[in-house]
Amino acid sequence: MHPENADEYLDAITFSPHKFLGGPGSSGVLVFNKKLYKNLVPDNPGGGTVSYTNPWGDHDYIDDIETREDGGTPGFLQVIKIALSIKLKEEMGVQNILDREHELNTIVFERLSKIENLHLLAPDHTDRLGIFSFFMKDAHYNLIVKLLNDKFGVQTRGGCSCAGTYGHYLLNVDELTSKFIELKIMEGCLIERPGWIRMSIHPTMTNAEVEFVCDAIKAVAANYNVWNKDYDYNVSKNEFVHKDGISLEKQIITNWFKI
Repeated sequence: MHPENADEYLDAITFSPHKFLGGPGSSGVLVFNKKLYKNLVPDNPGGGTVSYTNPWGDHDYIDDIETREDGGTPGFLQVIKIALSIKLKEEMGVQNILDREHELNTIVFERLSKIENLHLLAPDHTDRLGIFSFFMKDAHYNLIVKLLNDKFGVQTRGGCSCAGTYGHYLLNVDELTSKFIELKIMEGCLIERPGWIRMSIHPTMTNAEVEFVCDAIKAVAANYNVWNKDYDYNVSKNEFVHKDGISLEKQIITNWFKI
């Protein structure tokens, strides 16, 4: 936060430990220069944020910023998970993680580049995290996501990855086309919403696991025109549902809430 060179100081640091190995369920982390804090009232007043109150409306908030902004029961389990996930990352070694990620990325690039009807987004950016976005010609991205899940147990995500504006650039969507898509979406027709399939790999995965995922993508690319006949498109949710799996999915979800 405060390096020797004053011009290099940081206003704040924030990161999301729930994306770390072992981190799901943890809370976000925000570290900032206390000189930037000007609030007289905490963002979420609650238990433990005041030093004194009385029946006549007087109240004094605690001076310590962290205590003042941490009303209610602290997230003990979340903090413990944050500490453990960071410790695990340090024990794995950042350079080891980067090296292994590069090895797996090489496998993915080699495999996916050989699939004729698959278009990998930003293929020239080979020095990247283990995140790959792609689409298949004439195939809805959520259909591919569903097929990968149902046929091979491979979970991916379909959509624009919270990057709709950048997606215009990636998919060459001009202003006129964008306005047309927007009108369709406002009318409730979500099938026009552009997007892609996002796949993530992790340094802890084996070569065989990554190769299995790539083979699954290859099989879907070759057969989605046939396999799609078993699915219905849900216009309101922009999703594909197996014709024989609707009742089964409802039954599975119902069992989640049984003790």
